[in-house]
Amino acid sequence: MVHNAVSSEVLSFDFAEKEIRRRSFGVLSTVSHDGRPHSVGVLYGVSSRDKPLAFYVTTNRESKKARNIACNPNVSFTIPLPRRFLTFMSPNCVQFQGTAHIIPFEDENAAAAFDGSLVLRESLKLERKHVQRKAIFIRIRPDPVIFTYGLGLSPLGLVRNIASAISRVEIPLSHLQT
Repeated sequence: MVHNAVSSEVLSFDFAEKEIRRRSFGVLSTVSHDGRPHSVGVLYGVSSRDKPLAFYVTTNRESKKARNIACNPNVSFTIPLPRRFLTFMSPNCVQFQGTAHIIPFEDENAAAAFDGSLVLRESLKLERKHVQRKAIFIRIRPDPVIFTYGLGLSPLGLVRNIASAISRVEIPLSHLQT
């Protein structure tokens, strides 16, 4: 189900998921033990389509994001969707809140999420080579609703009715953790 502020156009989860899977860069926001926010750009992989929707990020177990998640698993994640030609316009984006957990670097589902692109495979190789025993994955499970800005709208449609840019997309139960 989608709630779009003004537009009668329905933005499907399938469309949003396609855009999410086409990308590999996002901004992960965590909260420190003393309540301070921390945001960092990360490369991410997405679980295979036959598994519950999850996002995976590699990091060092001593990194600030890993330490924050160990104290507070609540996170937010934003995926910018830059425009190829109209670079002066703000990018569309997908964002959600969720729960993050530290998982072993040997996790097969996490490693499989990095098989989808050359950039992610090379990133994983670098983590294995340089971080080694300190390398971990962060698994992020989104809450049942994701939010989008500008997704599915042409630049002209966005300019004509900016109120229609914000959408709320529910993740189907079949895609959520059971």
